[in-house]
Amino acid sequence: MLQLPLDQLVLVVAQAALLVALLARLWSAGLHRVYPYFFGYLLVELVRTLVGSFIPFQGRAYRHFWVASEGIVACCYALIVVELYRVVLRDLPGIASISRRYITATVAVATAGSLLLLRLEETPENYVSKFLVIERAIVFSLVLFILLVSVFLAYYPIPLNRNVVIYSIGYAVYFLTKATALFIRTLGHYVSRQTSTLMLLVSSACLLFWVITLNRQGELRTVVIGHKWKREDETQLLSKLKAINATLVSAGKK
Repeated sequence: MLQLPLDQLVLVVAQAALLVALLARLWSAGLHRVYPYFFGYLLVELVRTLVGSFIPFQGRAYRHFWVASEGIVACCYALIVVELYRVVLRDLPGIASISRRYITATVAVATAGSLLLLRLEETPENYVSKFLVIERAIVFSLVLFILLVSVFLAYYPIPLNRNVVIYSIGYAVYFLTKATALFIRTLGHYVSRQTSTLMLLVSSACLLFWVITLNRQGELRTVVIGHKWKREDETQLLSKLKAINATLVSAGKK
């Protein structure tokens, strides 16, 4: 880490401090039990940051470490998206169950498809570039589900606690930036300093946002961010949604 450019070194140190602060906040508020995958992801990121600081940045060992740790982080991304669906659809278990199945299937298909497309694309220079191409497919498949969650929340007037809304907004911003950065990287199969700096800035901003806004009281405060329907239309829309959920639950029991 000592071989990093000064601006990135400062951001990495700041990010590590924010990770510790957010982990402490989630633990003290008991939110690590509500959002276990999110908590686990933050812990993995902290360990990765600390361990990576002892490995020479320009050496081969760092590339091996980065690919291995980024693979674990990619798995965390998928688990977090599943968790987002679980907390948003906690009162609609039938729809949540179908969503989890589609997420699993889509990630598997995206990974297999990216491996096949490696033969059609310009051959990546090394295994790091190959990994980035595969990660790009996984991340973009997850981006699709995050956008679907956003559209769902914007359309349906579902009551959610404040922490869920904050969690969803912060992760949507971070993940969309991650997807864009991956796309830029894999266009030329390289990692630019500007792209890495942007990712550090966005991830640090999201961490700070969560540190400031996530708290125990946020689990008790309910908000509705969906479309402002007329009262009768809202009731009818939610009734249809619950009817679909009931049908899916009944089908799952057969």
